Amino acid sequence: MLSVDMDKVTEIIREVSAEEIAPRFGQLEKGDIDTKTHAMDLVTIADTEAERVLTKRFCDLLPGSVALGEEAAHADPKLPERVFGEDAPIWIIDPVDGTKNFAHHKQPFRCMVALYHGGETIAAWIVDPIEGSATVAEKGAGTYHNAAPVRVRSDIQAAKDAKGFLISFARDRIRKHYGHIDFFDEIAHYSCCGAEYQEIARGLFDFCAYRNLKPWDHAPGTLLVREAGGVAKYITADRSNEYHANGNALGLLCASSPELWAEMNELLLPLFE
Repeated sequence: MLSVDMDKVTEIIREVSAEEIAPRFGQLEKGDIDTKTHAMDLVTIADTEAERVLTKRFCDLLPGSVALGEEAAHADPKLPERVFGEDAPIWIIDPVDGTKNFAHHKQPFRCMVALYHGGETIAAWIVDPIEGSATVAEKGAGTYHNAAPVRVRSDIQAAKDAKGFLISFARDRIRKHYGHIDFFDEIAHYSCCGAEYQEIARGLFDFCAYRNLKPWDHAPGTLLVREAGGVAKYITADRSNEYHANGNALGLLCASSPELWAEMNELLLPLFE
């Protein structure tokens, strides 16, 4: 398996965050914010500049590698197909995950990076651009938060005991389909996938479910969860349908235990079909 200096990548993300993202938090002017596919799909100068610098530094760090950034893919919709069709290592970059929060001077937001090679995600980093705290994982080597090993709450095996993250689509569909949403101990939504994945990998929450499965949103976090002992699979009748950065499905479900994942999958499956 391809090897990379995990600490060096963390250092690069922290440096670029400190230079391109943190100084702009709460300082954006009207011309620094734009919309992409709809009014709530925002991009800021911090997104574009951070991605530009990260792309160069990562490709310099690992000669022969290529980058798949969120903003580059928006500008060139064929980019994901091209890079996944190559054999080169791919840096999957979400420069500011939670851009809506960032643009409105709210936390949380994160800088997320995954390294993909040989048909799988082999390393991942999720960093808080303000605090610099980092959750990282390397395939087969576990998940670490600020250099300390972390694990999911694998003892949580039933939805009634679980704390998790559900997008508004899922919450609304659950209420409409079942007549209530009282299946869980607690439900939250941060509008930032990266922060939600961190909470699960660190054993603070137990599940998350999503339906817009762009690789920059989910390749980093799913590896963090898996390496911390959790499960990351598509919401399908086929319970062995593992998440893949170059795959797609109607929904994605991560959970802290196989038992919790199975119960949640049964609950959500009718809503994502």
